[in-house]
Amino acid sequence: MKLPLKFWIIFITTLTMVITLTVIFVTEYYVSRETLTETALEQNYSNARKLSALTNDSFIMMQDTLHAHHDKILENWDDPQMLKEIVQDVHDSNFNFNSVTIINADGTGRANHPELNLVGKFVNSDGVKTGIELQEDFISEPYIGTNDKLMLIVSTALYQNGEYYGMLNGLVWLQEQNFLTRLLEQTYGSDVEQAAVYDRNGNYIYHRNSAWIGTKAHENQATRDLAKGLSGKGIIENRLGETFYAGYTRVPESGWGIISMTPEELALAPASLSANRALLIGLPFIIGAFLLLIGLILFITRPLNRLSAVDYSKPIGEIIGEAKSIQSPYREAENIKQMILSFAQNQQHLVTELETLAVTDPMTGLANRRQFNHMVTMIKENNEIFGFIILDIDRFKSINDTYGHLIGDQVIIKLADILKSFAPTASLPVRLGGEEFGFVLQDTSMEGVYALAERIRREVEHAVFPVPQAVTVSIGAGYLDCDHCDLNTFFNAVDEQLYKAKEGGRNRVETVSFIKGIRQNS
Repeated sequence: MKLPLKFWIIFITTLTMVITLTVIFVTEYYVSRETLTETALEQNYSNARKLSALTNDSFIMMQDTLHAHHDKILENWDDPQMLKEIVQDVHDSNFNFNSVTIINADGTGRANHPELNLVGKFVNSDGVKTGIELQEDFISEPYIGTNDKLMLIVSTALYQNGEYYGMLNGLVWLQEQNFLTRLLEQTYGSDVEQAAVYDRNGNYIYHRNSAWIGTKAHENQATRDLAKGLSGKGIIENRLGETFYAGYTRVPESGWGIISMTPEELALAPASLSANRALLIGLPFIIGAFLLLIGLILFITRPLNRLSAVDYSKPIGEIIGEAKSIQSPYREAENIKQMILSFAQNQQHLVTELETLAVTDPMTGLANRRQFNHMVTMIKENNEIFGFIILDIDRFKSINDTYGHLIGDQVIIKLADILKSFAPTASLPVRLGGEEFGFVLQDTSMEGVYALAERIRREVEHAVFPVPQAVTVSIGAGYLDCDHCDLNTFFNAVDEQLYKAKEGGRNRVETVSFIKGIRQNS
């Protein structure tokens, strides 16, 4: 007894547990991704707030440093050597400044360190102009200084007894080592975490890609939120289309935006590492279960595969024989095989019937115009010599009008029976339509075509039809022995002979031949 398909399905379902474990493994991986994503976002948001606080404290410390030297500078205002020593002391004792300058109220340089050749010269930079205009403490936006460096200044206004003397400036060169780069490198010294800082106008002050410093920050969720004064976290892209998990906030003292971010591939790397380790441990078991499952599936599906591989374009006998030779280990496949065999036999029978109906006139059983056209096409392709007879029942309309269409149909059927009885072996009797019939004759001679036409005429003339009056036919007969002659011209000529027979008194045969391009009429 053959086992039912249900047995095999239960067995395969058991093995599906292995696949279920794989699904669980993948699900765990994606859950891990979600956890790592949230962790990276939260970590970067925390880092951004810490960096904001440190940067803000640095600005306060820088301004406090400048304030601490305010009085000493004014006490030695007229001593250039002493002022030079003071600014050198400010610079050397505070790593936050790349340069320190004293600018007079009229915008001329009074002292600087390192030497920038500003003493006695009018300094027409954006930072100096802003300081003279404001005459108060401020932190400038980044600008290009007189030394062609991108910089910003932390400035303290110099006042004594209400009189404005000028300003003490700490310069930060943004494209070189500065307090900000040192501060960021302490936190972001690896590729895992990165930072970007930009000013109130949206221009980068710091980026690990130094070529971007001074350029407009790429618009994303972080920059849009910071422009609205909002802090937060999210997944963003830079101008290169790289994805980062970021946290962001502003520096209160300067209004700068700070973004702490981790590249997506590095943030999610632990998920892949964990997945790879789990896969490595479970791989032997998965492979073993997979091979076993494949073996069972091949065993179960083998008969179905053989049934599907049968060439159904072969003769029906070969198809049935091949299908019967296929053995199946279970009942359902056997049933499918029997169904295919039954369907193939029924289909063949149906196709045969349809093919017959497609080329047969249903009333008379003669060939119809479709089969006639098919035979003519074959004759034309093979350049065959052939004959053609076309005949039409004389005064058939009066038969229909006098005795009715049912009697008219019986007359047509009787004429068709006569044509069948006169059909030579290599011939095709055909009903062309209505009361018009034809004969296509192969392997014949001109005399044979004409003789057959005359025999048909006489037989019809003397036959007994289901009407009291005589029934006759007019016939056009033609013979074609010409390689280059046009078939349409030939058929039109035969048709003309039919009408000539009608006009000549009916119940007669008129002939035409095309031999080597020469036409001859009767």
